[in-house]
Amino acid sequence: MKKEILDQFVDLACRLSPENLHCDGEATRAEAERKARKIWKEWEVLEKKLGRSVSEDEVWKLEMSKS
Repeated sequence: MKKEILDQFVDLACRLSPENLHCDGEATRAEAERKARKIWKEWEVLEKKLGRSVSEDEVWKLEMSKS
């Protein structure tokens, strides 16, 4: 996977963390769900660019293998 695309997937995966979705408890459940849906749509666009499905686990494994 190209570094640029991997970096974009890592950014999206970070944004999907519960702390980020819920703004450390300040966002409502509905707000967090809206944010998650938006992020997953961005994820799908990247998958289409790449031409295949990508899991969060794959993203984190690739990211960890860089260090």
